[in-house]
Amino acid sequence: MFRINSKGFMKLRDTCAAYLVIMPAILLIIIFYLIPIVQNIMLSFTNYSAYNFNDYSYVGLENYRYIFSEHISGFTGLLVWTFIFAGSVVLISFFAGSILAIVLNNNKIYLRKVYRTIFILPWVIPSVITLLMWRGLLNTNHGLINRLLELAGLGKVPWLTDPLMARISVILVIVWFSFPYYMVVAQGVLQAIPRDYYESARIDGASSARCFISITLPYLLKVMTPTLIMGFIMQFNQFGVYMLTRGEPAADKLGEPGATDLLLTYVYNTAFRTFRYDIAATYSVIIFFFVAAFALINMRISEKFLKD
Repeated sequence: MFRINSKGFMKLRDTCAAYLVIMPAILLIIIFYLIPIVQNIMLSFTNYSAYNFNDYSYVGLENYRYIFSEHISGFTGLLVWTFIFAGSVVLISFFAGSILAIVLNNNKIYLRKVYRTIFILPWVIPSVITLLMWRGLLNTNHGLINRLLELAGLGKVPWLTDPLMARISVILVIVWFSFPYYMVVAQGVLQAIPRDYYESARIDGASSARCFISITLPYLLKVMTPTLIMGFIMQFNQFGVYMLTRGEPAADKLGEPGATDLLLTYVYNTAFRTFRYDIAATYSVIIFFFVAAFALINMRISEKFLKD
């Protein structure tokens, strides 16, 4: 009679059971991620738009040539502003959150748990509500902030209508609901710093500022580097800016990036305002490669961190 190896049979059974369990997730990933990605890449090689919705054709690398030649100034401006925006939001949120975490980590602070809860509120409130709230507050003519400035005898500030002020406002608003996350993470990291480091530094006569610069800040940066890179990736693809400004103030020429347009919001405006789906798809592919590169960098740094 044919004898079945019990160990081999059980291993095969466990393998099949594991595949059956993860199969729904794999199918969902294929349907909602892989197929749209492949379709988007295919559209980037066509002239698909509202003008030839049903009879679009293959154009090869024409869309990429257009972006990197005729539209290179718009692409470069978008890329630089996206990097500035993402980097500024992450750095300001990190330092603001870390300083608040250090302050609230002091047991001598009265009602520190109440303050911690208050500071977490911008993070737990849905971002859509927060962004729409700030859009109303920063309105030039009817916003509460400008009305308070007028009562104080100061003039109106064009928070969202002047290109420079709009960019500054966008960064500060996104920081508003980003810093509580870094505050919570920093509080966990602070608990892991050995107290011996601070005691030794105090014996050597180090001040509180020196302890922060030499002990706390380097430790936070080392441990939170993967978190900061992930935060940069999230801000690089921050669509909340569209809820706040819709990419405005608008450019002088139709189809050009607005003052606060990021790469992602420009893709949305290109697809659903000017209806150039081919260019939007091409920009999406470019964004995909940037995000993939950032993700690989983060994986390498995370692996190095785990080894250390």
